[in-house]
Amino acid sequence: MIRRKLYEELFRRLTEERRFIQVLAGPRQTGKTTLARQVMESLALPAHYASADEPTLRDRTWLEQQWEAARLKARGIETGALLVLDEIQKVPGWPGMVKLFLGR
Repeated sequence: MIRRKLYEELFRRLTEERRFIQVLAGPRQTGKTTLARQVMESLALPAHYASADEPTLRDRTWLEQQWEAARLKARGIETGALLVLDEIQKVPGWPGMVKLFLGR
């Protein structure tokens, strides 16, 4: 399997004791989704992947459903779970929603 140069960096960040939201940003068709999926498969964490590519799914309800799906996977697991939201920029107001969900 070919791994992108940033694989190790992203893997390291996602396995740190303190966790922050990680954003993969860059030009189209440069391998961001492939990188995210490779790291997701390598981690010893439950993970949930969803894409906001579908126009009908770009709202608060969709985002909340994905958040809850990841929370269910993390239930009872000390290390938590990984939530990968591809194309999240297509969901209007997503940063505010994530901040709200984090406060719960």
